[in-house]
Amino acid sequence: MSDTIQNLQQEPVPSQDEANAQSEVFVIPRTVFNNVVIATVFFILGGLAAALLINNSARSTEEVISQAVAAAINSFGDTQGDRPVPSLNNAGTRLEVSPDDDPSHGPADAPVTIVEFSDFNCPYCARFVRETLPLLRENYGDRIRFIYRDFAILGPTSVDAAIASECANEQSGFWAYHDLLFANQGNFGRDRLIDYAQQVELNIEEFTACLSDTVMRDEVLRDTAEAQGLGASGTPTFFINGRPLIGAQPYATFAAMIDEELGMAAGGNP
Repeated sequence: MSDTIQNLQQEPVPSQDEANAQSEVFVIPRTVFNNVVIATVFFILGGLAAALLINNSARSTEEVISQAVAAAINSFGDTQGDRPVPSLNNAGTRLEVSPDDDPSHGPADAPVTIVEFSDFNCPYCARFVRETLPLLRENYGDRIRFIYRDFAILGPTSVDAAIASECANEQSGFWAYHDLLFANQGNFGRDRLIDYAQQVELNIEEFTACLSDTVMRDEVLRDTAEAQGLGASGTPTFFINGRPLIGAQPYATFAAMIDEELGMAAGGNP
C-alpha cells in the first residue's frame, strides 16, 4: 500500500488543459486493451474458419486457428515483454515513430510529420477529421506530412472498418473512404463497407476479396500493437515529430506545436 501511495504522490498533477484533453479521448487500461485485441483476433479468425468450412476448403479449421494464434503472438509479442512502455505525459518526450507504409498526404521531406493513431468508431477522432485536419492542411500545406495509422480498440467493427480502409488504400482510395467512414460511424456492417467502396468508385470485386485477406488484418493488428508499444492507451493519439499529443485537442494546440517544430527546423532554439 505504501508503494502505491508513493507512486501516486510522484505522479504529476495534470493541468486544466490536460484534464480537458483526457475527457476527449477514449482510454483503455493496458490489460483490458490486450484482452480486447486478442478477443478481436479470435472473433475474426472464427469468421475465417467458418468461411473455409462453407467453401469446403482443403485447409482444416485447426490449421486456420493454429496459424491465427501464431500471427497473434507475433503481432503482440513486442509489447508483452520486459520493454518499458513510454510515458506520454512527460514534458519533453520525443519518440521514434515509424510512418510504416501507411496512408499519408504531404511530402516525405516535410519539416513536420504528424502520425495519428486512430479508430474509425471513435467520435473524438471524427471531430478531429471534421474540425481540425482541414485547417491543418489549409494553413500548413506542404510543410506537414500527415500519416494515418490504425489503433482499432473499440470493438470488432473497428477492426472491420480498418481492414476495409486498408483495402481502399490498395486502390489509392484511402482518403475518400476514410472520410466516409468517419461520416458514417456506427454503420460498419460488411454490406455498408462495400457500399462505401462503391460510393468512392473502387473495384468492388477486388475490394470484396481484399476484405478477407489476412494480410490486411495483420497490418491493422500490427499498427494497433505498435501504438500500444509507444504508450498510447486511447484514441486519438498523435505524434508531432515524435512529440505526443493526446485527445481531440483544438486547432490552436496543434498549431502551437507545429510552429515550434517549424522554428526548430529553421534553426531556432528548441
